[in-house]
Amino acid sequence: MTEASPPKPWHQQPDEPPDWYDRFHTFLNLGPSRSLTAAYREWTNSSGKPSSTSSQQYHKWRWKERAMAYDQAKREEKAAFEAARESEAREQRIRQNNTILQAVAAALDAADLKNLTTEEARQLLPSLRVLYATTSELQRRELQSTQDTDHLPASSDWPVLDEESKKVLHLYNADEE
Repeated sequence: MTEASPPKPWHQQPDEPPDWYDRFHTFLNLGPSRSLTAAYREWTNSSGKPSSTSSQQYHKWRWKERAMAYDQAKREEKAAFEAARESEAREQRIRQNNTILQAVAAALDAADLKNLTTEEARQLLPSLRVLYATTSELQRRELQSTQDTDHLPASSDWPVLDEESKKVLHLYNADEE
């Protein structure tokens, strides 16, 4: 047998009269800038000030603390939703980057680089360098690589080359050696 968990602070509390919970709910729905006066005016349709009974109930049922707990729970809920959404978007970007890297690798394989003339290789090199370097940099950033910079080095238009990039560039330079 399990014990029932206590209600959330913003739910109706044990022994809290339904009419006062309804009034608390009005208070709660006013948002973070809520006040007892604003809630009182809403439930009485008047422009007056809260009665002493309203003020007593406000304190007795800890409306302010309960509303703050509600606001905090909503912020946490929103943050969790945003984190999940960002994680999903990040995973999608990683998949897209992988697709591009695979396409670049397939294009390099199809280009038969070892059999290109020096002139043909030189014509392809700038485009392939940019595509490969950009995609590699995007992938590195998405995977939160351990490289200590998130930008291109000031002395170059290129990201720091990894071993795979060096292998590809070596294929281009093989004809020149």
